[in-house]
Amino acid sequence: MSIDVDALLQNTRTHLSQLGTELENLVQAHSEVFEDANLQAKLAAFRAAQQDAIARLQVPTFYIAMIGTTSSGKSTIVNALVGRRIAPIEAGEMSGGVLTLTQAAEPKLVVQETKGAIWETGTWTDLSDEQIYDRVRNQVMLPYHQARKTQDLIAPQVTVHTALLPASDQSLLQLPTGVNLEIIDLPGLKSVQDAANLAVIQSRVNKAFSLVALDYMQVDDEQRKRLLEELKRVVKHLQGRTDSMIFVLNRVDQQGADDLPMNERIDLLRSEIQQVLELKDLPEVLPFSARILYYAQCAWGTEPLDAESRVAPETRLKLLNALFQDCAGMIGQYTRSDRNLRNWFRDVEDQVADGATIDDDTMRQILHYARLWSGGQELWERLRLRVQHSFPELVLLPSLVEVFDNFDALATALNSLSEIRRIQCKDEVEQQQQKLSDSRKRLQSEIKAVHKRFQALTEQIIDYLKKDDPDSRSQLSEICREEKLDGFQLLFEAIDTVEKDLTSVLLKPVQTAFQTNQGSYELEEKLRDVVGSIHAHEVARAYDLVSRKLGNFTRESDYYIKRVHETDTKAVRDLEQDERAMRKLYQTVRDAASARAEYMIQAQAQKLDKALRSVIEAQGNRLCEVCRRELPAFGLDDAIAATYHKAVAQNLPKLSEQFFEFLPKINQRDTSQREVVDRRAVTTTYTEGSCFNRRERTRTEYQNVMGDVKYKELLLPHEKTMARQWGEGVAKKKSMLWDILRKWFVRHLDDAKGNFGTAANDVLDLAERALAEQLAIIEQTLEAELKKWDEINASIASTAAIRKTLEVQTRSSHQ
Repeated sequence: MSIDVDALLQNTRTHLSQLGTELENLVQAHSEVFEDANLQAKLAAFRAAQQDAIARLQVPTFYIAMIGTTSSGKSTIVNALVGRRIAPIEAGEMSGGVLTLTQAAEPKLVVQETKGAIWETGTWTDLSDEQIYDRVRNQVMLPYHQARKTQDLIAPQVTVHTALLPASDQSLLQLPTGVNLEIIDLPGLKSVQDAANLAVIQSRVNKAFSLVALDYMQVDDEQRKRLLEELKRVVKHLQGRTDSMIFVLNRVDQQGADDLPMNERIDLLRSEIQQVLELKDLPEVLPFSARILYYAQCAWGTEPLDAESRVAPETRLKLLNALFQDCAGMIGQYTRSDRNLRNWFRDVEDQVADGATIDDDTMRQILHYARLWSGGQELWERLRLRVQHSFPELVLLPSLVEVFDNFDALATALNSLSEIRRIQCKDEVEQQQQKLSDSRKRLQSEIKAVHKRFQALTEQIIDYLKKDDPDSRSQLSEICREEKLDGFQLLFEAIDTVEKDLTSVLLKPVQTAFQTNQGSYELEEKLRDVVGSIHAHEVARAYDLVSRKLGNFTRESDYYIKRVHETDTKAVRDLEQDERAMRKLYQTVRDAASARAEYMIQAQAQKLDKALRSVIEAQGNRLCEVCRRELPAFGLDDAIAATYHKAVAQNLPKLSEQFFEFLPKINQRDTSQREVVDRRAVTTTYTEGSCFNRRERTRTEYQNVMGDVKYKELLLPHEKTMARQWGEGVAKKKSMLWDILRKWFVRHLDDAKGNFGTAANDVLDLAERALAEQLAIIEQTLEAELKKWDEINASIASTAAIRKTLEVQTRSSHQ
């Protein structure tokens, strides 16, 4: 069903304003009710949330994130969509930082100051597109890419404020007037190896609609599996919203004559993406050719087609020259069956080659065909529909969640107060006071009991996950079913993913390097993409030293062995250096593994958060059940539940820099053996000649002198032994990782229990004060009080109806 986004936004603004106005009218009409400190605090919180929501919805922002696999043309697509050459385009991976393009009337470039930045940061105005492109590419991204080869840096955060095509030409997305647009060009995973940078990117992607770029040149049978594996890592690690994605298969103009027909290729890819990302429905996959659209759109600019282009003639010629040079094959393909069109394009190409000015009418025609052939027209249509679908959830709802929560806390407290004001008998008041006092005591005890139970439940679940045997898995499933817990089965997958990742991307490559006598630079290049520059360099340097030293060792069984004379001082010193080199290798691999494990934990944040929220919610539901049982009167249970509602913090557990322990099994031993230690001269007598001429003679002989010779031997593990020891170290710490998660869960359960206790005390304190006041009211002004609260209840109901309308608009419109 089509949604009028403009009308939806206006209605939301109107109802949000009405909600505040109705509540303020209630406060003015009965200000004495809000003199209570508890209600004052709730009213202040609502006012702050409502004013913040008004400000956010005054100029709301719709975010589009550009993510994708390696070298899939993300930045080219971004430039094509915004109609400007801003995002750096390079044959290699150039989008190392986060580049945000936001709609503005006047151009401004902001390079955020980040710790350790070796590029110039600051703000620049009055820059041309070419100057912005040069500064972003050559003075920010290139220095970052060069520096990250030798050091770990926080990725550049760059924002370009300028006119953007889909904001200037509202027919493309049909965003309501006043809605800001931000397009975020995000780096590929190869440029993100640390948890801190990953967390920043996740926060941007999670609130955005995502375009996911894939490279057509990687979808053949040989490379498609690798492409899908990378796609899964990109989407899972960056935590993109799979319900708000369009997949763009870029570079389809490279399709060969022997390739599968495009519709068959797309159908196959849709099915495989659905499977690998575990999507409920088949995804949208759009065949696309970004290059021709990029050239044509930038040659026109950001103005609507019914306006005049502001692109300078020389800039247009430069871009059209590139278009005819780089896209000749595509133009030929689409004009082959239309001689007139083919001749028209040839005439335009000749004009461009002659340096003639290309007028706007001709440019409009070129852009028309570029959009049609590239898939750009289809992409804008699909984006327009997705804006309608996603706008309520991605733009409206985030602005209103705090409003809803704070209104509910205030309204339920007023409802409880209203119920108390209806008591007309002193005896009933006194009975309720005693009940409330007794219930408060029992409630505190029940809160502790429920909390203790959930702590024990968490301990039990983690123990089952630790064991990972069929019986434990069965027991875990039963517990989760009974307790209505969701996501705990994913925890094992998350931790198992960390273990497997360390083996495949770090430990195995180092082992393979030893086995194949790989160069240290090649190993460093491979590791840099997964553990960062510093760790990759340290591991590669340690590997290089050890591999060269092992050339002086002999291979025996699982070890490399070297033996030197105990008395050979230099040789013994060399042996000690050999041992230190091996220990250094183990240390560098350990540090790299710890950094990579923390990154992977951040990459699994959604799974961890889902399990945490599940157990926090289950504990909260059980505590609310206790309230309903202990506090059935005056709607106090609803008031406590509304006051308690609090978002779970997103702070994931951290690992120490030396979390893993990789201790090399290095053996040193002193040996001795009998061998020649000297030669000695021995004189012997012998007889020569016949019996008639016998003579005695002497001769000197040299004999070996045997002795016990002492040696020092060093046994270093060979590559298979190293890999086994490292794997054992990871497996050992996997158990400790479960313990870290256990503490993380328990800490948040403690916080939630504390929040619930505070909420209960706030509401019960309000009820006790109200009951005490009710005794005087019954004696003095009962009739007037009842009439006043009838008015208040009517006002609360009217205000609540507006709140309900707001929620229905923002939660249901996108479904």
